[in-house]
Amino acid sequence: MMRQTKEMCTRGGFNLHKFTSNEKEVIESIPVEDRAEGIKEIDLNYDSLPVERALEIEWCIENDVFQFKITLKPRPCMRRGMLSMISSIYDPLGFLAPVLLEGKCLLQMLCKDKVHWDEQISDHIRSRWDQWMSELLHVENLSVPRCYKPANFGNVIKVQLHHFLDASNKGYGECSYLRLQNDIRNVNCAFVMGKARVTPLKTVTIPRLELTAALVSVNVSV
Repeated sequence: MMRQTKEMCTRGGFNLHKFTSNEKEVIESIPVEDRAEGIKEIDLNYDSLPVERALEIEWCIENDVFQFKITLKPRPCMRRGMLSMISSIYDPLGFLAPVLLEGKCLLQMLCKDKVHWDEQISDHIRSRWDQWMSELLHVENLSVPRCYKPANFGNVIKVQLHHFLDASNKGYGECSYLRLQNDIRNVNCAFVMGKARVTPLKTVTIPRLELTAALVSVNVSV
């Protein structure tokens, strides 16, 4: 696949390079000049594979898991600074959706109270925000396997995508899992993605919010 993709791009005048893999046998088959910077100089027989990073998501190649590295830059504890902090955390697959929801709820409270962008926030909100910021660092202990199918799982005979959803006065969301079953009836469930959103400022009934969460699940499934 790597060679075919590289040849296809070459025909269009593009040099596709900086390849990496969690399999050392694959890396050995890649010319050194086409490897990613972090693996050009390492000894594949003795050295561990490095950690690749894309925005806030880290891929630990050696263990083949996704990790997070949170950098808390000093920002004013105001509505503008809080929005900047939440927006700086890149989480496209929703690994941190339940965590980020709490920060978004605090931001929504400021919007509801019509606090201006650069206005000082109340001590109550500030205390909850500081606590959320300190707890945010614990997500660095989180690791999510990149591959849905475990090694040596065998032949997959059944694949199912399951969606779970719920709603409350605080927020609503969904999470999706891929269920695999092999030929000896072993089952493995892997997290695919999740989404969490704050409830609208306008009062909405719980059944309607649950229907909204169901719509989110349908869109994810599609």
